[in-house]
Amino acid sequence: MSSAAPLLAALLLLAPGCTQPLPEPESAAARLYAERCQGCHGLFAPHSMTAAMWQFQVGRMQGEMVRRGVAPLNPDEMKTILDYLARHSAGHERQP
Repeated sequence: MSSAAPLLAALLLLAPGCTQPLPEPESAAARLYAERCQGCHGLFAPHSMTAAMWQFQVGRMQGEMVRRGVAPLNPDEMKTILDYLARHSAGHERQP
């Protein structure tokens, strides 16, 4: 386990869940994120993590999905979800 993993786990416990509507709620990407992720847990607000943290977390969830007997994200789903989360992640410059 990397030295960053315990810190990330602690941050995820403290990170706010998604109590507000998702950005671009009607977009295919937001719907896919909700559909594929909230089946196992509450959705996290995209701005609750940086793009790098999302990359790590979604990758880690692939293994968790397999462990739970859930089909992991296919490459297109992975790209769509990670692009969506990165666009709305913490530290990402938002366009007015």
